[in-house]
Amino acid sequence: MLSNRANSPKLIYRIDVTAFASVMVVLVFTLVLAQSSNPDGVLVDLPKVGHPLPMRGANREDALVVKIFRDGKVFFGRDLIMPDQLPFEIREAVSRGAARKVYIRAEARLRYGTVLQVLDGVRSAGVENVGFLVEQRRVPPSGH
Repeated sequence: MLSNRANSPKLIYRIDVTAFASVMVVLVFTLVLAQSSNPDGVLVDLPKVGHPLPMRGANREDALVVKIFRDGKVFFGRDLIMPDQLPFEIREAVSRGAARKVYIRAEARLRYGTVLQVLDGVRSAGVENVGFLVEQRRVPPSGH
């Protein structure tokens, strides 16, 4: 007797990648959204305050922005620098025509001494106009 191969049971090996593809789409979307909200690509957990003032100049391409992370790393623009290099970098940027205002993005849980060290570096570069970038604190709706 010959067995009919067309009717014989076969195992079908197929991996369903639908769930994997949907997770990848969500991850890519999240990364693109995060990149568009912070064009430098460096994210900082900013302190939250009740009534911040808008600082639109910080969004300009030629803005002098110093980012300070919780671990003490200091970025001037996109470049990782040592805090003692900051006055030289700022003076060089100002000599190229940048505005004489520095914006500081310091993480909320950063040691205060590191912020003072960076602020001292900014002031020793001859810049007195300094702005601290923060986020607005969410106020719970009042139930009047």
